[in-house]
Amino acid sequence: MKKKTIVILTLVIFSAAAFAQKENLQDTRTAINDSILKELQIIRSIQEGAKKRIDSIRSARVNHTTLPEKKTEEDLLNEYEAMTQIADNTRQNFLKDDWNVYGWVAFFIALFSLIVSGVTLYAQWRTEDNTKKLSQEAQRHLLNELLRHLYRNYVITYTMRTKMKDIKYKGYPSEEHFEKLKIPMENIHLEAFYGEDKKFQRLHVLYLNLRNYNEEVEVALKHIIDPAIKKQTKDEDFDTLEYKVSYLTGRFIDTIYKVWGDNTEYRNDMRKAMELSLSGETNSTKNIDVPNSGKFNALTLDALKNTSYTRLYSESELEKVLEIFNHDVHEERKKNERGAWKVRMIKF
Repeated sequence: MKKKTIVILTLVIFSAAAFAQKENLQDTRTAINDSILKELQIIRSIQEGAKKRIDSIRSARVNHTTLPEKKTEEDLLNEYEAMTQIADNTRQNFLKDDWNVYGWVAFFIALFSLIVSGVTLYAQWRTEDNTKKLSQEAQRHLLNELLRHLYRNYVITYTMRTKMKDIKYKGYPSEEHFEKLKIPMENIHLEAFYGEDKKFQRLHVLYLNLRNYNEEVEVALKHIIDPAIKKQTKDEDFDTLEYKVSYLTGRFIDTIYKVWGDNTEYRNDMRKAMELSLSGETNSTKNIDVPNSGKFNALTLDALKNTSYTRLYSESELEKVLEIFNHDVHEERKKNERGAWKVRMIKF
């Protein structure tokens, strides 16, 4: 569809260019015609004056028979008639020849332009086709990175919930933390799948899921910062955000398997993308501990088993993932090396 649109637009553009070129040539031709016709009109004016003089001669001949007959009279009349015919016919003859010349010039200009545009479009399609394959592979790696982003969302969401409980819901986490939860939608490149309907549809469904998640983050923020909203509603918002991490993780895994293939290589790539977070290196060792930073309801193994991480990790591996998760939450409840809270709470 995109290629057809480009071809149609190109034809329209170059047809307009050819028409404009023809219009310019016509303007030039008209100017030349007007100049010639003005000259012929001058000649005609002279001949009309000569005709008047000849008429005077005829009148004098009728009234004065003694006036000698001049042969140049017929010559002048013939010249007048000839020049009049030239003036009448020149415009038609000139325009006829002129239109032929300029019409063919415009035609060949348009034809040449279309040939050049066709070659350019062909080269563009070849480049687009080659780039598409690279873009699809790059898209897969971006999805892997978004998996890691979701894990960090899980840690931050859980941390905010524990800190809300610490202050008995008499405040809220700073809005910046909710903004960081949002998925960067520019990381989903649907254009890489134009012309491949099934793949495009699957990625588009994922795109809509991520967009909905971002909207749910917005709604949760509005509820949590509002002191008039009940604690139960805020708990439900946190439930939704935590559940969506697991749900979207499963959607990422399904999309990668269905678009690129279900194999060990792609599964290992997803696990490797999360290694940076699961290695514990994302939290600085320079964080400053504070009283009660380690006192919170830690995530349980049963809760983790109800998530989509069971599709990437065995049960024994999940125990390590759980350990790292609770460690990360503990770190997020501390202050950074500058003495600022990593998750800042604002009291009502």
